[in-house]
Amino acid sequence: MACIEIGNLRFTYPSRETPTLQGITTRVSRGAFVLLTGPTGCGKSTLLRTLNGLIPHASAGVLKGTVRLDGKNIATQPLATTCQQVSLLFQNPDDQLFCTLVQDEIAFGLENLGLPPEEIQERITSALEQVGLQGFESREISTLSGGQKQRVALAAVCAMQPQVLLLDEPTSHLDPKGARDILTIVKQLNNDLGITVILATHRTRDIAPLCDHVWLMDDGQLCLDLPKTEAFQDFTPYRRLGVQVPEAVPMSEAVQSKTPIPAHHHTADAEHPEALLAIRDVCFCYPKTDNDAVHQVSCVASRGEVIAIMGANGSGKTTLIHLVAGLLRPSSGEVTIDGQSCRRLKLHQLAGKVGIVFQNPDLLLQAETVLDEVAFGPKNLKFATQHLENRVNRILTQFDLVNFAAEAPYALSRGQRQRVAVAATFALHPDLFLLDEPTTGQDAQHLHQLMDALSAQIQQENKTLIFATHDTELTLKYATRVLLLYDGKLIFDGAPHTAFANPERLQQASLIYPF
Repeated sequence: MACIEIGNLRFTYPSRETPTLQGITTRVSRGAFVLLTGPTGCGKSTLLRTLNGLIPHASAGVLKGTVRLDGKNIATQPLATTCQQVSLLFQNPDDQLFCTLVQDEIAFGLENLGLPPEEIQERITSALEQVGLQGFESREISTLSGGQKQRVALAAVCAMQPQVLLLDEPTSHLDPKGARDILTIVKQLNNDLGITVILATHRTRDIAPLCDHVWLMDDGQLCLDLPKTEAFQDFTPYRRLGVQVPEAVPMSEAVQSKTPIPAHHHTADAEHPEALLAIRDVCFCYPKTDNDAVHQVSCVASRGEVIAIMGANGSGKTTLIHLVAGLLRPSSGEVTIDGQSCRRLKLHQLAGKVGIVFQNPDLLLQAETVLDEVAFGPKNLKFATQHLENRVNRILTQFDLVNFAAEAPYALSRGQRQRVAVAATFALHPDLFLLDEPTTGQDAQHLHQLMDALSAQIQQENKTLIFATHDTELTLKYATRVLLLYDGKLIFDGAPHTAFANPERLQQASLIYPF
């Protein structure tokens, strides 16, 4: 019996003339595990939101066609009813966590259902056991790692006891170990409780072993709708769309594909003549915490280098990037850019020297159109009109954003917004470009297009790129050097292939050996 039936489904956002969903018709069997993949902006997230009723009940636009759950039209039944049957786990756990304490977060939905306190407590205990967070009831959510937050969000979903679980890029913010843990829990829910799972992701390699059916989307349509036994017999449609294929790429091939650039392996030496960035004995401790998030880190970065910062969730990657960007001030130690101490520089003085793109691109976006967003920085730096227009047009082309120039940034998909944020920062031509988790929401084709553009510009203009990532293949292909962090400490500084050749070091950094 079909659990979900979709008939000629179309949806058009208010700001768009072209429908984001264009005539989707399919069925999902009860207890199925569906892998939903496709290039950035193809409509994956929109499709998920029609399945749990957020579209049309909480989103403006024109919906045509039907989505039926157990024969009932989701568009015509109350959203409160659908939310008890279908749960959606977002890409970023912070987008759906509202309470201070773990137990309050899980109880929130249950209290809205009017359940008795005894049953609420039983469900909280059971949900935390399901996600491996026994004893976390009284923990403050703000103190948890990204992986633990995602588990709390999943526990809150499990406590509602849904028939259908929808997941939108649930592992994109997690280190490989955290991702494996979440996926193991999801598969257990599917196997043990018979929950129907539809999981949208660009990481097909991770999900292919778990699913039993595959949807491949392109331009708002299902271009492939097959059981797993048939879906991966031909990789041509995946490669055509720039989607990761679930096959291993030999490590030697990944290494050879990188443009050979001489690597520089430096210990901290602020007097190094080529050093653009020097980090010397830097420590940082967040307020109301006992341990340093970054502890006595020292290194330098020279012009022309592409450096990856890697490590588990909570190891200090983002904190270190924020210290380099001047957004945080060291508790002790010093960060210098071009020989100048960041303590003596104000943020506006760093604008032309250091550019940063956050994990969440929405923190950077504020203009009405993509064109205005990319032009915003150069305008404020008083670029000449002709020079500004040429630069903006070139950057829109480099990051495949020409067709979105007149669009509002918030009307785009998460991956597209990430590219807009990178392009807008890139337009400032900073000497030091900082990128926190560039893989978030990106399909393989656009991810490599983005990194190709950045790497080429870094070499042409003798600048420096530092990016934080969990992706070992991305590091092998683009980085000349890798910094491994563990518990806030720098445990390795050297060539990527050397870092990944040590299994114990990989395990310590919660990384997976490259394909």
